[in-house]
Amino acid sequence: MTADPATSGRPGRVVLITGASAGLGAAIAREAARRGRAGALILVARRQERLDDLASELRADRPGLDVLTIAADLADPDACARVAAESVARFGGVDVLVNNAGLGLPTLFADAPAEDLERQIAVNLRAPILLTRHLVDSLRERRGLVVNVGSAITCVANSALGVYGATKAGLAYWNDAIRRELRRDGVTVCLVEPGPIRTEFSDAFQKLARDGAPAHPVVETPSGWMTADVEDVASRVVGLIDRPRRRLSVRRRMVWPFRAQGALAWALPGLGDWFVIRVFGVDQASARGGEVR
Repeated sequence: MTADPATSGRPGRVVLITGASAGLGAAIAREAARRGRAGALILVARRQERLDDLASELRADRPGLDVLTIAADLADPDACARVAAESVARFGGVDVLVNNAGLGLPTLFADAPAEDLERQIAVNLRAPILLTRHLVDSLRERRGLVVNVGSAITCVANSALGVYGATKAGLAYWNDAIRRELRRDGVTVCLVEPGPIRTEFSDAFQKLARDGAPAHPVVETPSGWMTADVEDVASRVVGLIDRPRRRLSVRRRMVWPFRAQGALAWALPGLGDWFVIRVFGVDQASARGGEVR
């Protein structure tokens, strides 16, 4: 099934989602299918079995939905070109690109293996840039939409997530740059700042704390009103297909407290440094992270 560029917000659009095997990516796929915002879905993640299970679920819930699964590790330098090529070969192009895949390794910079730092940079920053570049021609032709999933952590530099935060800050800068560049070509670009979400990503952070990582406000996922529901965030992201916005922050969550702390650090650098170190301090001898998603 090939998407019609003129069907903005209606069935027929080809939607590509990275990091689609679980968490927010899977929830976005389910919501896009449920609301009929996609005539075809391209699901990209490392785990083929999970992708196949999700594809079967989506086809059962919505007969006739065309689903392509592509198992790819976006840390691989050649993965983005392959994903784009397979997508264009199957559907002729992409109408909506959701750069959702992300990798967080909550480890102090000086303790982190170099390969872990390289992997975070590759998945969180290089992959969205290259995948969008490989698909930019079809996005222009179809007057498409790019959704980049960022992070509220960029408001406050944090030692345990220094490289993760840096990649998300770079993503936000690039997001704004291409939004301004591609607007004249009819391509819409949106940045999403969901804040903490209850997913496998946050569960992995909690597991680190249980397994001996020091108590830490970022490692220990906030509860209650501070933690967003994954289905709610997915619904807001899919809503961008019909009503795009430059930046989508999940209100009443941790995004706004993070922004307030960032404003303090900018206005009063000395006090900001003291506050962040005091509140987000980590025992350097015991901080050791593992891969989370």
